[in-house]
Amino acid sequence: MNLLKLKWINVSLRDGTHGAASVSDLGREDIVDIAAPRSDFRGALYQFLIGLLQTAFAPESLKEWRQRWREPPDAKTLDQAFAPYERAFEIFSAIGEPAFMQDLTLDGGEEKEIAALFIEAPGGKTLRDNQDHFIKRGGIEKLSPEMAALALFTLQINAPSGGVGHRVSVRGGGPLTTLVLPPENSNGDCLWRRLWLNVLTRDELLQLPGDHENDAIGKIFPWMAPARTSEKKGMETYPEHTHPLQVYWSMPRRMRLRPSDHEGRCDLTGEPASCLVDHYITKNYGINYAGHWQHPLTPYVLETDKEPLSIKAQPGGLGYRHWLGLAVTAQQGKFTRVPALVVRCYGDRLNRMSELDFKPRLWAFGYDMDNMKARCWYEAEMPLFNLDQEARVEIADIAQRMIEAATDALKTLKSALKSAWFARPKDAKGDMSFIDANFWSATEAHFYRLLQQLVERLDDEDAIDTLLKAWAGTLKDEARKLFDQYALSSLNEDGDLKRVVKARDGKGGLNHHLNGSRVLKNLAA
Repeated sequence: MNLLKLKWINVSLRDGTHGAASVSDLGREDIVDIAAPRSDFRGALYQFLIGLLQTAFAPESLKEWRQRWREPPDAKTLDQAFAPYERAFEIFSAIGEPAFMQDLTLDGGEEKEIAALFIEAPGGKTLRDNQDHFIKRGGIEKLSPEMAALALFTLQINAPSGGVGHRVSVRGGGPLTTLVLPPENSNGDCLWRRLWLNVLTRDELLQLPGDHENDAIGKIFPWMAPARTSEKKGMETYPEHTHPLQVYWSMPRRMRLRPSDHEGRCDLTGEPASCLVDHYITKNYGINYAGHWQHPLTPYVLETDKEPLSIKAQPGGLGYRHWLGLAVTAQQGKFTRVPALVVRCYGDRLNRMSELDFKPRLWAFGYDMDNMKARCWYEAEMPLFNLDQEARVEIADIAQRMIEAATDALKTLKSALKSAWFARPKDAKGDMSFIDANFWSATEAHFYRLLQQLVERLDDEDAIDTLLKAWAGTLKDEARKLFDQYALSSLNEDGDLKRVVKARDGKGGLNHHLNGSRVLKNLAA
């Protein structure tokens, strides 16, 4: 069974129906999107296909990139491009023979049920202590070979810490991924162009660290050669040990799928399969990625003389407060938050390619991890703007001030609510994250609408001041609305109305602080 030959990818078609496609069908313009059974699988499939195109079909130049944008390749062209790599995409093989994302020489190890491949699956201790209260065991007991391979790929590229010697992904545990997409439902919106927007030319790829000259297949696909294990200190794998393309195919975990000899239905998709996978074996001390790795699909925090730190999803979801660093470069003291390389390269292409004259979207997604525990899966779409470098710097500065103002207003709101709810607010404890979530959600549409207007008026200082004053007004209005909504809720410990009125309109209350806030006053300065 080979992932480059099977029709195993469920896709959404332009006529509203679904169908099965192979990787050679990617150039079909009637395929609009991937219809995966899980959100993390959909994100992983996008990364799988982008990595495949980057490895086997990368354009030599922007001229070739443009040609493929205008005229997607047919199945025969893609078949020819993928053919040299077929051996790396077999799902099953004998020990010593390559199998996709599986340790070449692993023979024996701890046997685990196939459900343990899923990042949110309860761990061994949780199961032993019977503490799987929210995510239960037993939901998935057997997978089709294709879904088992996809689950394995999803784990390898997102791998969190997994105990002693069970290594994390090349981007750390639960990395954030950001992709550039064309406008939804536009004439140019199809799966091919969604993928191709995130494929780099060979010249652009040179920005990645690694040994660009050594393109042996085992340096790109680590399962094609004996793994660089990491039992001892000093056995780390640095970019210079591999080809840069390995960043798309990193394999920190030593695993091997165990197919059964019976057919049935996949517990994930419900589709029939000629054989099923119900177990795998694993062993610790796999590839320990270290050094200045940078994945082209992930944003990073950079600090002088320090290794890049991939940006992760955080509690509370993804919203406009994360726009800086995902869509444009942001400087915060000694730290620089830089967008993914594909986002930066998209910006660099703008002035040279009329084909990119549209309003793109930024799709961000990833797991919020607490060490080995998956707290939540988050994804969001944000606008990108077609701006030159000077304009990007200017809009980043304005957006920074807008987000700082929102943060200040939120802090004021939470302090006022504590004063309304409790006789001794400084001693009050408890989770107020729902206030954060509601405030960011209530102001998000306003932020992006004003940001779009600011982008269109960057040469008009008076218009910028007017729009920023409008933003300050929006923040005050939303803070007051949320205060009024929650002040008399069940969280108010004794229903003291006098305390609520004072917390809203008295000296030191909500309105006093909102109207006196230097951050809000200086927003348009």
